[in-house]
Amino acid sequence: MTALAMIIGMVPMALGLGEGGQQNAPLGRAVIGGLLVATVATLIFVPAVFALLHGGQRPNSSASQPPQHEHAVS
Repeated sequence: MTALAMIIGMVPMALGLGEGGQQNAPLGRAVIGGLLVATVATLIFVPAVFALLHGGQRPNSSASQPPQHEHAVS
């Protein structure tokens, strides 16, 4: 959400609007590009690497359940 707000806020700067905007336009484009790359890396690349490193292991569901005791019927 914060990255999206920052990207939207930088659009006028990237377009070079306003007085002297042509000088700051490359900076605005660089900031937007950096935010997009960082967001994609955070949302896609980091979880993918995490899954590869942990080998797709699933948590042991039996650890959260109480043990089942079998009673002998006589």
